[in-house]
Amino acid sequence: MTSSPSIGRRQLLTGALGTAAALATPGLLAGCGDGGSTGNSDQNRASGSARLPNYLPYTGVRPDLRGNRQGLLDAFLKYPEPPVRATDGPPGDGGELSAFVLTNSPVPPAVGQNPFWQEMNRRLGVDLRLTIVPNPDMPAKFATLVAGDDLPDVIVPALFTPNGLPAGTANLPAWLAAKCQDLSPYLSGDAVHEYPFLANLPTDAWRDCRYNGGIYGLPVPRGIGGTLMMRRDDLFKSLGADPQPESFAEFRAVCRKLTDARANRWALAQAPLDFVRQMLGNPWRWKMEGGRLVSAYESEEFRQALSDTARLVKDGVVHPDSFSNNAPTKKWFNAGSATMITDRYTAWPQFYAENIAGPDFDIGGMRPPRHEGGGFAATWQAQATNNFTAFKKADEGRVRALLKVCNWLAAPFGTEEWLLRRYGLAGVHYRMSDGGPELTQAGVSQTVLGIRYIVDAPDVIFVPGEAEATRKSYEYQASIIPTAVKDPTLGLFSDTWSRRSGQLGTIVNDAQMDVLSGRKPVSAWDEVLKQWRSTGGDKVRTEFEEAIANSSD
Repeated sequence: MTSSPSIGRRQLLTGALGTAAALATPGLLAGCGDGGSTGNSDQNRASGSARLPNYLPYTGVRPDLRGNRQGLLDAFLKYPEPPVRATDGPPGDGGELSAFVLTNSPVPPAVGQNPFWQEMNRRLGVDLRLTIVPNPDMPAKFATLVAGDDLPDVIVPALFTPNGLPAGTANLPAWLAAKCQDLSPYLSGDAVHEYPFLANLPTDAWRDCRYNGGIYGLPVPRGIGGTLMMRRDDLFKSLGADPQPESFAEFRAVCRKLTDARANRWALAQAPLDFVRQMLGNPWRWKMEGGRLVSAYESEEFRQALSDTARLVKDGVVHPDSFSNNAPTKKWFNAGSATMITDRYTAWPQFYAENIAGPDFDIGGMRPPRHEGGGFAATWQAQATNNFTAFKKADEGRVRALLKVCNWLAAPFGTEEWLLRRYGLAGVHYRMSDGGPELTQAGVSQTVLGIRYIVDAPDVIFVPGEAEATRKSYEYQASIIPTAVKDPTLGLFSDTWSRRSGQLGTIVNDAQMDVLSGRKPVSAWDEVLKQWRSTGGDKVRTEFEEAIANSSD
């Protein structure tokens, strides 16, 4: 299926797969079966049973711009020099460690032809046996893995593909209970302090690892900055456009000013449905009203956002090829063919790394104005977890050995360990430039082992070699996070959502495409909503309401 042009990488999966999934490339993972539901009580996703790990912040590195408890990330204007050595030797015991991981890049050379892989084996003290799967192939490969019942030590990504279980098997919580290790005895409360870098992971990220009353995985945390509107400030300046309109009408006028089809330039890389929804106060997915969950799709604000965004498309201010499959929206933004794009904060450094506009290239962030004016509207908080990693059932000695290696893999930003894990060997895989590591060609091809999806350090705001760009990203997030709205279902589980979210997402996204492209009127949404409800939307609502009622935090 095709994705809505308004939906970014993270929201496409979280919007379609709900709280049981997170970041992935555009595309929905279709449900693989209708395993019997176990409901949504403490029996499967227990919010109040296992104690979350007690947070113990790492203090060995000091950020240049400090984050806060509201969710603002620490920021670093340059990589610490020299980096901190945070460990005193390999954590492994010399044995094998098998892992099923993913990559968003071409599969790297095998260990025999890969000096980075060899160095990771040496520094970890293990023989990494990695099954590296390209992200588009992950649902099928994961289903095959589960069906074969020959599991590796470490399984990524349990959170990405809850509906990747083949037909006839149990749902995700039941599968975790049957096949995967409950890590609660090793990580709950102060027990996690034996693994200080795991203890440094933010509390909210651990919430997505709790099933069956226990902790069933390690998180890969991300910041809560959700769908953001980024703009090419260099182009706004040269074209004399207002970088911060104060209403939808002003935003529409700015888009018209920026668009010049003869110059191969459009205001928007994709239809900005999410941005307009935020202007109208429409929630990301759900909101609580009178003790009941109400879907974002059920409100008049959503219909208004559809109508307004369709007008922008009709105005011709959206790139005309944005409705095509796999539209290269990021490349348009970098090339200046589009002056605005909606994406996660993680795209900010990516744009600078791929900059083709020269030294004047400059990105800023636009806050959503209230639709009729009068201040700023709230953005949405994103899920605090990118994915989580499950362990195959094992004895205590093996579990602790795996946790020691994973603790090393979670070493924080600013350490030697983080730099090696992300960028490889100095002079071989990267070189330092203006205070930031820059990958060589060998680094680009060899370092994408997928190990960062096993577990990762807390994310930070950092644009390598671009101190001012880092500062602007930090200041933008500092302006939006205090008022960002958290979806009430984040961190909770619905069995129906995990199995039917692909189908539900197809219903919604295809209908959005029809309206935004002018093929159907906004009034057609009423029938879409009926189909969404009867296909599983109402059952999802009920299960999430039960999960909220059973939640203790």
